[in-house]
Amino acid sequence: MRYFIMGSALSSFAGGFVDDAGAYDPADYPRLGQAHLLAEQQEKIDERAFETGLAALLDGLTRQYEQVGRST
Repeated sequence: MRYFIMGSALSSFAGGFVDDAGAYDPADYPRLGQAHLLAEQQEKIDERAFETGLAALLDGLTRQYEQVGRST
């Protein structure tokens, strides 16, 4: 969890992609054809990425807590 929080605070998820439309060869990176557009929506994408990651972490912690509660 520490690395998730620190990474979110120190860097941008969307900023990690090159803003050059030709940077990602479709043969090598078929799902990154529009990655160059991420810079335009960087704040929104970063917020949603953080929310998605946080929800996944909390869901995982909840499941672990429930399993521990059942085993005692």
